[in-house]
Amino acid sequence: MKGLIALLALLPLLASAEVYRWQDAEGNWHFGDQPPQEQHEKIDIKAPPKLGQGERVREINQRTLRLRESEESRRQEQADRERKEQDAQARKCREARARLKRLQGRFVYRDDEGNITHPTMDKVRADQDEVRQWMQKNCSP
Repeated sequence: MKGLIALLALLPLLASAEVYRWQDAEGNWHFGDQPPQEQHEKIDIKAPPKLGQGERVREINQRTLRLRESEESRRQEQADRERKEQDAQARKCREARARLKRLQGRFVYRDDEGNITHPTMDKVRADQDEVRQWMQKNCSP
C-alpha cells in the first residue's frame, strides 16, 4: 500500500520513466523503476493533463466569463436606473423649492380655466406647509 501511495505521489515525475510492478511470494505488490528478478509487468503511465487544457476546462472558463460579463452588465443597468431615479428626484426637489419661493412672494392663483382667484391666507399657508412637508420627506437639506 505504501508503495502505491508513493507511486501516485510521484506520478508527475515518473511520466517519462519506465515503471514495473510485481507481486512477492506473500502477495504484496511492489513498484520500481528497475525490472526485478521475479516475474513482473511494465506499467504504462500517462502524464496527467496539464491544467487549463481540455475542452471541458475551456468551456467552464468561457461560461464563467459570460457570467461575469452578465453580472457586470446587470450592475451597470442597476446603477443607471438608480442614477436616473436620483436625477428625477433632484428635479422634483428643485421644482418644490421654486414653488415654495413663489408661495412666499407675490403671486396669483389661477383655476383650471386660467382665471385669477383670490385665496385666503389660510389656503396659502396650507399650500406652503404642504410643500415644506413634501420637501422634508423627499429632499435632502
